[in-house]
Amino acid sequence: MMCFRLFACLAVGLFVAGIGMSPRPVMAAEGEPVLERCIVSLVEEAEVPAREAGVLLELQIREGDVVSRGDLIARIDDSQPDFDRRKAVAEHAQAQAKAESDVDVRYAVAAEQVAKAEYDKANESNNRVPGSVTRVELDRLQLTWKRGELQIEQAQVERKLATMAVQSQEVDIAAAEDAINRRKILAPLDGVVVRVYPHLGEWMQPGDPLARVVRADRLRVEGFVDAARFDPDKVRDRPVTVEVTLADERVETFKGRIVFTSPIVESGGEYLVWAEVENRQLEAGHPEEWMLRPGQTVQMTIHSQQKPLAPVRRTRTETASR
Repeated sequence: MMCFRLFACLAVGLFVAGIGMSPRPVMAAEGEPVLERCIVSLVEEAEVPAREAGVLLELQIREGDVVSRGDLIARIDDSQPDFDRRKAVAEHAQAQAKAESDVDVRYAVAAEQVAKAEYDKANESNNRVPGSVTRVELDRLQLTWKRGELQIEQAQVERKLATMAVQSQEVDIAAAEDAINRRKILAPLDGVVVRVYPHLGEWMQPGDPLARVVRADRLRVEGFVDAARFDPDKVRDRPVTVEVTLADERVETFKGRIVFTSPIVESGGEYLVWAEVENRQLEAGHPEEWMLRPGQTVQMTIHSQQKPLAPVRRTRTETASR
C-alpha cells in the first residue's frame, strides 16, 4: 500500500512537472487558442560586411544607433579608385572632344576637292594640247585625287573609333565609381546597431564583419499549437494579439498575423507557428527603446478572421482580475 501511494505521488508530480515544462494552448473565452510562453525573436537582421580590402577611414556608428536602409555607416580608403576615376574622366573628355570634332573629315574633303580640281585641269589641258601634260603626271594627279577620297573615309573611321573610345571611357568611369561605392558601407535595413566589430584605422578584408544591425519595428513571435485540438487551417494566416508584461507591471498588447504554420508535428503532438508583430517604442524621442524585445516570453492569442482589437494597456493587477 505504501509503495502504491509513493508511485501515485511520483506520477502526479511528474505529470505536473511535464505541464510546467511543455505548456499546451488553452482556450480563450471566445473559443480561440491562447499560446502561453511564446518566444519573441528577430524577423530580420544582418551582419554588415566589408566588400573591399583597405584601411577603415570612417566609422559613423556605435552600439545603440538607429539607422535607415542606405545610410552611410563606414568608409574604407578609396584614394586609389578615386585617382582611377579622375583619370578616366579626363580621358573621356579628350575622347569626347575628338569624337565631336569633324575637322579631319572637313580637311580631307577639301583636300580631295583640290586634288580632283588639279587632275581635271591637267586632263583638260592635255585634251586641248596633247602631250602638254605627261602620262606620268596625270597618273600622279589622279593618285593624289584617289588618296583624298581614301583620306575622307579614314577620317570618318577615326571619328567612329573616337566615339567608341568615349563609350569605353564611360565604362572605365563607371567601374571606378563602382570601386568607390564598394568602399562605402551602407546600412542594409532599417534597424538598431547592436554590435560594431572593428575600430578606426584597422585593415579590413572582403567579408570581414563591420556591424550587426537588427530590425526592431517588426518581430516574430513563436509558439506551439496542439495538433489534436487545432488543425493548421484554423490558425493559418489568422490575426493575433500578443500580450507582454513589462518591468513596471504594465501589460501591453500588440497586433500581428500568423505567417508560418509548420507542416511537421513534433514529438509532443504540437506544431510550430509564428506571427509577425508590429512593435512600438517605449517613449517618444527614444527610437532605440522598444517594448517588445527578442528573447522575451509572451502570450499570444490566435483570433478568428475578424480583425483583433486595437492595442490596449493594462496593469498586471487588472490582467489578473480578468
